[in-house]
Amino acid sequence: MERCATSRGAPERIVPRNTATLSAESAGSQVGDDVDGHADFEAEAQWVEVCFADRLGCNYSIPMRFVSSVLVLSLLAVAGCAASPLVETARKPDYPKLAKDIEAARKTDDLSDGDVDDVAEAVAEGEIERAKGRDGEHLLLVFGACAKEVESSLEDRFDKGDEIGSIAGQLMLSSGVVDVDEYVDLALDEDPRPAYKALGARGLVDSDDFELRRKFFLDLDERVRANALKAAMTAPTQDDFDALVEAARLDPYPSARASAVRALGRVGGDRATIALKDIWLRSDARLKESIVDAYIATPTYGAGGREQLVKIAEEGGAASMAAAIVLSRLALNDPADKAANDIALGVIARAIKLGTREDRTFAMLAAPPVDAVMAALREAREDSDPGIALIALGRLAELGNEKEQKEARDKLLEIAKGDDPEKNRAMGELASLKDTRVVVLLEKELTSETPFARAYAARHLVGLGELKLAAKLLGDPEAYVRTTVACAVLSKD
Repeated sequence: MERCATSRGAPERIVPRNTATLSAESAGSQVGDDVDGHADFEAEAQWVEVCFADRLGCNYSIPMRFVSSVLVLSLLAVAGCAASPLVETARKPDYPKLAKDIEAARKTDDLSDGDVDDVAEAVAEGEIERAKGRDGEHLLLVFGACAKEVESSLEDRFDKGDEIGSIAGQLMLSSGVVDVDEYVDLALDEDPRPAYKALGARGLVDSDDFELRRKFFLDLDERVRANALKAAMTAPTQDDFDALVEAARLDPYPSARASAVRALGRVGGDRATIALKDIWLRSDARLKESIVDAYIATPTYGAGGREQLVKIAEEGGAASMAAAIVLSRLALNDPADKAANDIALGVIARAIKLGTREDRTFAMLAAPPVDAVMAALREAREDSDPGIALIALGRLAELGNEKEQKEARDKLLEIAKGDDPEKNRAMGELASLKDTRVVVLLEKELTSETPFARAYAARHLVGLGELKLAAKLLGDPEAYVRTTVACAVLSKD
């Protein structure tokens, strides 16, 4: 299928300009006047910049009398650039027909990667626009992985002003598509919609807004409190200390408590370390992991945070592995850091051998590939737990010596071909390693009865550059599968 060759479309705006400023300001090609030597005409001639929507700045400067011709030609080009039949089917939407037509086009070699991109964009736009209710809220979260690529659709949904629109705004904030203070006016104006006021609260990072931010620490809506506390992480101040301690101890919302302790770590100093030690005693596992993050923050790390991290790592229990991992990745700038690093690596090596399944998994996936860790991984590849063995094989396939890499990849392929419960994960490991032997296995999974398995296989096929194989799932009956595949296509490298 041919794609339209027109790249710019119609002009977004036309800006009158005088020839006197043309040479200094023009960015792009200039089309000179064909009237030679007539000074009076030269003085009166007006030029314009023709600005296309998908380019920065104005691209071309042309004489005024040519504008009508440019507009006509541009509009004709846009009119001639109609959407392909596949895109039209995606927009209706008619997903059964879309899946059938995509597969037919692929089999006749009439489907390009560009066509797949276009269909994925249409599917994503439609799903974002039509999302509603709790299912729609959950579905929209899938687009967090490709928020930049669907920014325009997310902005349109945000502009609707409904609950799902606020989630679109949150996705753009958390993914960095918009600046942290993009929606701050919603907080300054105390928007009556709590979800939108929460978006504004995330942008309270200017010192003039700190008093309002502390007020929002106590807001009735948990989303407002959590985002105000996240703003305190971004722009910490000693003036927040007491309010942060209270929120970390008493807020009923787990995300708010987690943000409060992280903000305390960024405030730092001896008082923060003492407060975090006290909060630790009353914390669940999730909050303890946030306290680990607080201790590693620079203002707290040098004020007793390092010593607390070593203690947590050595004692075992909740957050022990998180503490060991952050210490294992220290820059060894002084003897104290070196000693903490050595202790952490010993804890990690023991955990890989003897820890709980959760700790073993975390340690193998996150630990740096130093000698002690690699030795533990070599032992774990023969573990009786197939899940643990597979993780060890995956890391050796990437980080081992040449012989170990080949052996590990071959073993992963053997698992992927069999009936092992871990076969899908083995396929994922091979796909992540760009081992194309797994393509045929992933293609078979596209027909799985399990939506997650279909989406998982298609996503990895996209990662391997096999867009056309994965494309038919853009018409999958399950919205989760369609959106996952569309997002993978749009965000591919």
